[in-house]
Amino acid sequence: MHSSGSPDSLLRRLPVLGTIRKKTLAILAATFFSSFLLLHTVSQYILLQSFKELEIHTTKHGLTHIRKELDVSLEVLDTLTRDWAWWDDAGEFVANPTPEFIAANLGDETFVGMKVDLIGFFAPDGREVALHLYDADQAKQVEPPASLREVLQERQGLVRHDDPKGWRMGIVVFPQGPMLFASRPILTSNQEGPVQGCVIFGRFLSGGEMERIAQEVDAFLKVTILGQGKEGAVQQGIVKKMQEAGETMVVSAEEGKSITGAMLIDDLFGKPALLFEATMQRSVFECGQRAISVLRWLFFGVSGLVCLVVMLLLDRLVIRPVVVLNDAVSRIGEEGGRDGRIASEGPAEIRRLADAINTMLDGLARANQLLAGKNVQLEREITERKELEQEREKLIAKLQEALAQVKTLSGFLPICASCKKIRDDSGYWKQIESYLSDHADVTFSHGICPDCAKKLYGDFIDVDAALKKK
Repeated sequence: MHSSGSPDSLLRRLPVLGTIRKKTLAILAATFFSSFLLLHTVSQYILLQSFKELEIHTTKHGLTHIRKELDVSLEVLDTLTRDWAWWDDAGEFVANPTPEFIAANLGDETFVGMKVDLIGFFAPDGREVALHLYDADQAKQVEPPASLREVLQERQGLVRHDDPKGWRMGIVVFPQGPMLFASRPILTSNQEGPVQGCVIFGRFLSGGEMERIAQEVDAFLKVTILGQGKEGAVQQGIVKKMQEAGETMVVSAEEGKSITGAMLIDDLFGKPALLFEATMQRSVFECGQRAISVLRWLFFGVSGLVCLVVMLLLDRLVIRPVVVLNDAVSRIGEEGGRDGRIASEGPAEIRRLADAINTMLDGLARANQLLAGKNVQLEREITERKELEQEREKLIAKLQEALAQVKTLSGFLPICASCKKIRDDSGYWKQIESYLSDHADVTFSHGICPDCAKKLYGDFIDVDAALKKK
């Protein structure tokens, strides 16, 4: 027995599920839409989330690539600096500066060929010997600004080395902008000391350099210098968020066609100096959305086709034989089951069911025959019983008629102890013969008993002898 809330009872209550075809169609439709809803949920919250995570990972990979590009640029710059620092002519130039050295080695073609913006030589005590700055926009060397010289003089560690094996490279923020910076102590060509001075090379992170890095990672780059009051509220919030989380990268994927990754870059002294913001197209996410959309439509089409094929197969192999079986049973029921038989067609289960119904019909036919014989016998017995009943009723009528002619006496009769008269209901005393004649169907004949005969006639006759003769 099913509870009121069971699925079977709920299915029975639905008016649309009136026939087996409608029920099968409804079940297939419910299965199809449930599967589609499940696929939609899985794709929306699992697959699409996976694409988002992949997108974030790709963005972080792009930021990491930017850092690697900066590191590679610094290593190239440091290699150039080392080649110039491990050079006997550089030591001689610091000891005895000559215009010939500058003309031969520090021309515009040198800056362009090595892609550097700053070359400087300093004495062992940090004193400036030569400092040359190249302006790529003007395509010529210009006089280094005083603010640039002030930074170099204030931070003597950039231009002064006490250890022959020491070296420094990193990002240094000048008033003119951030610069990739490398500094090496001047040694002999055999890399021997003592320290004869210092050589520095620098390359501004200008538009050309940033464009090159942006092309490498296929992103739009924005660099914000920290600590100079140039960062906006958004950049301040990003920096604060990363510092609180102890991270150097953060990715924000807003609803749109782009994703932005931010990265903190420390300067040569280990302090946050630059905030790189790389804005990339959400190609991974868009590809994921397209793939999921194609997957949904593909599932919709394939599932619809599968449901149609399943429905046709079920109709051919199961539903139609069941309907035929139902019609045959209904026809037999309407005809009263006289010599009815069901054709065994369809799947094995349907054939077995048809055979079972035919066996049941045979049993019912035999039972009907037996029941007909029993009915005839019962009708005969009923006729006999009716005849006996009629005879009994006639007998009862006769008895009642006989009893009606019988009068009976009952109760106490007041009788005189002397004369034997009986007092009737009216208070009169009557002879016993008269009373009995009135109250019972009795007729008296008079005689005399022996005792009375002796008493009355004993003196005249021998009563005993007279009685013996009788």
